[in-house]
Amino acid sequence: MTIEDLKKKNIHILGVSGAEGSAVLEFLADNGIKNITAHDFCDEDKFKESFFSFHDRMTKKEKEEVFNKIKGFKIKFNYKDTYLDKIENADLIFVPQSWFRYPQNDLLNQYKGKIEFSNITKLYFQFCKGKIIGVTGTSGKSTTSALVNDVMKRGYKNGKVYFTGNDRENEQILKNIFEIKENDILVVEVSNRQLMIDLKKSPHIGIITNISPNHMDDHKTFTDYITTKRSLIRYQKKGDFAILNFDNDITRDIGLDVDSSVYYFSRKGRVERGAFVKFNEIIILDGARERRICSVLDLKIPGPHNIENALAASLAGYLMGINTKDVREALLEFKGIKSRLELVSEVDGVSYIEDSSACSPDGTAVAVSSFKKPMLLIVGGSRKKPYPGEFDRMADSIINSKVKIAFLIGERAETIKQALKNSSIRFQKTGPIIKICEGLEDAVISASKSAKKGDIVIMSPGCESFGMFIDYRDRARQFKKLVKSL
Repeated sequence: MTIEDLKKKNIHILGVSGAEGSAVLEFLADNGIKNITAHDFCDEDKFKESFFSFHDRMTKKEKEEVFNKIKGFKIKFNYKDTYLDKIENADLIFVPQSWFRYPQNDLLNQYKGKIEFSNITKLYFQFCKGKIIGVTGTSGKSTTSALVNDVMKRGYKNGKVYFTGNDRENEQILKNIFEIKENDILVVEVSNRQLMIDLKKSPHIGIITNISPNHMDDHKTFTDYITTKRSLIRYQKKGDFAILNFDNDITRDIGLDVDSSVYYFSRKGRVERGAFVKFNEIIILDGARERRICSVLDLKIPGPHNIENALAASLAGYLMGINTKDVREALLEFKGIKSRLELVSEVDGVSYIEDSSACSPDGTAVAVSSFKKPMLLIVGGSRKKPYPGEFDRMADSIINSKVKIAFLIGERAETIKQALKNSSIRFQKTGPIIKICEGLEDAVISASKSAKKGDIVIMSPGCESFGMFIDYRDRARQFKKLVKSL
């Protein structure tokens, strides 16, 4: 689809106060497309407040400039009272990735298959002339995307490197898409919700970090979720590359049926073509030669999952022709991203770690295995569509970790409590003390009173934030505020 094609269509954009919706609106309007209707289900007098809340990376001045620009477009805006008005007349509807989670959008379900749906990710794939590196996975995609971006920016010499991710701290660079030349690189983090719309194109390098049961409320079955994740590399062909996790049964099997060149990474053992750990060293093997990257002991980001992220990023660098020195330096300088095992503060010799991005049980499982010191874990929240046994692996990891006390919050507290008890029986271990708390504040205060010098208090929920917080970012902000008040 070209810009000229878009000019002929009646276009509706949902969630225009959000990071994705506003970027799509700005891009289309800047390119001369006028047949646009913009929708947002907030009140009109709250639109500016909503816009400011969804653009964390911008300064206040930048927010004012972009907001005024958007409001100045000569298009129709529909707010709360007229939300989705005339949507049935649309030829093309741009939706944000979480559109179907809101009851205000239930009306749209009747138009799926009748009206074309699209999203910002599809626009990136449609109009980018450079090589795309796309990253998805149940966990680790944000960190891996950031790592890949750092590796490329340090070592890629043939063109410019562009980056966009799902975190509000990352810039949506859609407005710059026509600046990207054939020799440039665009690194894109891609969620399962963005992949639910057929992108019709795959990245030159597609990375799937891992796949495990998550977002089951977004999908009919786990098989559907796997198919959605796999679709990132669906259109790859000869000359493209798939980077897959050999230690994950599902991603390993995906590599058996693709048209591109498959490179595996493994933290647990040697692979014939790809990246693995040998005597604590990251090694890339392609043919007979082993290329040493760095020691995993020198990485600044803790945990076995971050070793996997570094392995994937190393392979992406290698496949783009970046020398091992530049890959090594990028990995060793990387300090992580917000809400991923982030050190918030140290109070009376106790470290407080924020891991709010652990929205699935697997995220918490890897978090508690990342530290050797005694831990007090804050865990829990909501799971809109529970999956049988989904907390088992997390519970096993907690039982076999240094967690002394587990402070459980949210609607899944009792489920997690039972999973911990079952795991304790399986491993014949006492396990941590279990305390059910009224909420996050109760958990933080209780943990601070129980912690001793040298301990770690870590919030790694293993659940979604709905019903307790606006989103995982709000959960992170509240945790940090509570820690700073100690």
